[in-house]
Amino acid sequence: MQLKPVSYAMIAVFACGLVMTVVGSMNVLLGGM
Repeated sequence: MQLKPVSYAMIAVFACGLVMTVVGSMNVLLGGM
């Protein structure tokens, strides 16, 4: 199955957003403690 470049871009953006959310929540938890 061939994926279009747009699909890769959307996956990359989604993964980046997910990582940023995790890092942000970790910073809040560590900062709160």
